[in-house]
Amino acid sequence: MTTPQGGSNHATDCEIAHRITNALIVKGTNVRALSDATGISYPTLRRSLTGGRSLTFLEFGKIAGAIDVPPSTLLPATLTGNAA
Repeated sequence: MTTPQGGSNHATDCEIAHRITNALIVKGTNVRALSDATGISYPTLRRSLTGGRSLTFLEFGKIAGAIDVPPSTLLPATLTGNAA
């Protein structure tokens, strides 16, 4: 996802991808099933989860819905205002 300033933040994208990947593991599913559930093409989703591109807001929402988690659980604390 892009940062509020409008520029891409690779570290933030990687943290979100890591959280999504962990959520998939907990749910017992995989990227292919997530692709099918969200309608996001598998290559696009793989690029997003390996740091090759940022997720759009719409894609992020579809992913959270498909893995049945509140979107805030997939965001780093720096984006939710819960930073220590």
